[in-house]
Amino acid sequence: MTPTTSSAPSSAGTRSWPVVAAAAVCAVAAVLAVVSAVFWFLAFRESSAAATRDDALAGARQAAINLNSVDANDLDKTFADIESSITGDELTSGLNDTRDQFREQFADTGVVTTASVQHAALVGFSADEGTAQSLIVLTTDTTKPSGNERFQSTLRLELQDVDGTWKATRIQPIGERIPLQLPQSATTDPAAPADPAAPADPAAPADPAAPTDPAAPADPAAPSGGQ
Repeated sequence: MTPTTSSAPSSAGTRSWPVVAAAAVCAVAAVLAVVSAVFWFLAFRESSAAATRDDALAGARQAAINLNSVDANDLDKTFADIESSITGDELTSGLNDTRDQFREQFADTGVVTTASVQHAALVGFSADEGTAQSLIVLTTDTTKPSGNERFQSTLRLELQDVDGTWKATRIQPIGERIPLQLPQSATTDPAAPADPAAPADPAAPADPAAPTDPAAPADPAAPSGGQ
């Protein structure tokens, strides 16, 4: 009877295990690389979108300022600032149609209106279409020979990305302008009260039952230039 002998493991089979393991490692590495690339792309896209939103909001703020500021002493700069912040037929045609009237209205008046943004937010945004909508709360300070004024306004702006610069295509006031109180002007100089060197005769003071009303100085409800 011929004895049965077990065959030795195939050297080819032994060598295949490292190959299989290496292939598995490569497959896992490839999957990880793809996943990492996807996460990187999403992060980059999100960062890019956030930067674009910031640019749109900055453009809205600047447009609101330029469209509500006037310097009668330099109307050319006023027009240039407005033109730099608008695009589209509605606003550009409106500016061109009223330019001469605007000059006649403000020339030699000395009026200077300076706008400043108090609050701003995007209420709509499309990176693909390059459009945005914003709400702006704006304060305008006007200096003119007849007195100073301060108002608060709320505006809605529609914007378009024009070669990387966000410009207004439409501006719409929301509600009425609100008059604001200016800082109290010194119509009655608090540093110069009744002459302390010449008080009323201490031997004959003013009737203590009827003192000068300290609660009724110059009418604070009607300061000079406050309205």
